[in-house]
Amino acid sequence: MLAALARGGGGAATVRLLRESEYSRRLLLLRATLDRAGEHGGDTACGVNRLFGVLTDAWRTAPDVTRRIVGHPSVGPRLVTTWRTLDDSSPGAPGPLPLASVAAAAATATGLDVSIGLTAAPPGVVLPGLGAVRLPDTAPGSVLLLRGDRTGGVLETGTGLRVGLPHAAALGAERPGWWPLRGATPGPRTSFLLDDVDQIVVAAAERPYRLPEDELRLWRATAAGAMRLLRARHADYAGELDAGLRTLTPVPLAGGSSAGHSGSAAEMFGGVTLSRPLHAHDLAETLVHEMQHSKLAAVMHLVDLLAEPGTQEPGARYYAPWRDDPRPLYGLLHGTYAFMSVARFWSREAAFLSDPAERHRAHVRCARWREAASETKEAMLADPSALTGTGRRFVAAMGKALAELRTVPLPASAVREARSQAEDHRARWAERNRAAATGS
Repeated sequence: MLAALARGGGGAATVRLLRESEYSRRLLLLRATLDRAGEHGGDTACGVNRLFGVLTDAWRTAPDVTRRIVGHPSVGPRLVTTWRTLDDSSPGAPGPLPLASVAAAAATATGLDVSIGLTAAPPGVVLPGLGAVRLPDTAPGSVLLLRGDRTGGVLETGTGLRVGLPHAAALGAERPGWWPLRGATPGPRTSFLLDDVDQIVVAAAERPYRLPEDELRLWRATAAGAMRLLRARHADYAGELDAGLRTLTPVPLAGGSSAGHSGSAAEMFGGVTLSRPLHAHDLAETLVHEMQHSKLAAVMHLVDLLAEPGTQEPGARYYAPWRDDPRPLYGLLHGTYAFMSVARFWSREAAFLSDPAERHRAHVRCARWREAASETKEAMLADPSALTGTGRRFVAAMGKALAELRTVPLPASAVREARSQAEDHRARWAERNRAAATGS
């Protein structure tokens, strides 16, 4: 499996295994949190034990539902933040921990009779994997109390405001004050959600961002078109996305820019944050790109590919043909891995495009990114202190896949244009970073 992954593939079965490994990692994070709280003792230990007990009760009541909540992409950062909060805090009791919202979501989805303290954050109170209670007049950081039972739940604010939650069977229906998660594509074949209420890794200036109905329709149409394209022309990528992708988190274009952007986080397996793509082609490329990041992050949670920091040159940074800033080794490996598959995507896609301009654009993208990934692969292998033995084998296998991709014939005009783009980028990069180094 590792060899297949190194070549950029692996298939749906391997992605399912990685998804299981990430779920296992979350259970370990829960256990580590419980142990760390025990070291604190007192109210902290009691509070964390109680939240752990809620999750246990939810599991016993509805294991599949609880597993879905714990496996939701945005739960990963909450578990890590909870552990770090306990790691960094004094023995005194901290305020409501991010773990509380996970327990509250599991309790609400399974109809448990509980009371849990929560912290308000835009747009109000988020229950990861379910939706959000909208509380526009409640200041972020305010402490609220969720009281739940099998008929639903009630959120009580410090000002006496009480907001009702739907019962477990009705959590998917929108109602005043309740924003549920919605399917990213219409119809029964939806395999992932538009999570536009839980933007835990999005810059504060970009949230909250609930999609209005007209924009929701555009997102769904674009997502449906992207998945149709992938299933028809790139069945391997489509299978991996069906097995691993769980959420798209929409964000506005930054500062009114027309340039789209996307991102993934190591602790959010299957979650993608992105601005709305203009075309199904662009979204298909983005989904392929970001799924590669999720796969590699999960691999790196299981296998040491990078050498220990102390064995590398301090502060080592590398040129990345897709970035304007010098990148650490971790970022370079991730970018190389993702753009290798982007190049393969456009190599295949070009064969299906009848419009000459679109076909040329696909050829240019293939040429640009297969050469870029080959260049950075060589830079990683040239640094003897950068990779473990397994890491060198992994990158060498990437190199073999890239070598095969470079044998695919492309029009000379596309290769020239791609080379010109690469040269322009390197010149801009050098000038930008020379200016940054001199402070000018």
